Amino acid sequence: MGARTLLVLLGVAGLVAYSILGALLMNDWAVAAASELPLEQAVAAMNAAGQPYGVWAGIGFAAFGILLALGWGVLALFAREQQPGWAVLLLFGSILAAGAPAYFFASFGNLNSVGDTFVGWDADAAFALELPLYAASAIGAGAVLVAVVLGLVGEAPRGRRGASAPGPAHCE
Repeated sequence: MGARTLLVLLGVAGLVAYSILGALLMNDWAVAAASELPLEQAVAAMNAAGQPYGVWAGIGFAAFGILLALGWGVLALFAREQQPGWAVLLLFGSILAAGAPAYFFASFGNLNSVGDTFVGWDADAAFALELPLYAASAIGAGAVLVAVVLGLVGEAPRGRRGASAPGPAHCE
């Protein structure tokens, strides 16, 4: 197994883990942490207060993330002649960076219901659990910047050392 194959497999595993962790957070762990109650009691209190709780956003987040991870992996492994390394890194970083806003919007419904149900809810407890996702997305944004620089450097015209570049044409 080559280095690129190993890196791609690790990248796919990381994106899949991010997707599953995000689903578990928005459907279970962040709700329980923010409400300071076990999940079943928190959901019962939310239902009694007329606040919705659902698992479909988390399932959709995980499913879409896994599909993106697999699609990226297939592209990175089987189109390697057409895709330079910087382009593969750019796409990986973009997917990872997009995870934070996707997570925020997907988790908003359940956590908003927690906030509307429990006056003294602990948003900091939920954020402490979510922080690794946001940190990973920040690293993904950094990877995008690195990929752009690598792409620009790799695509820069290369001349012979000491050769002068042609100047502008002069009209006489």
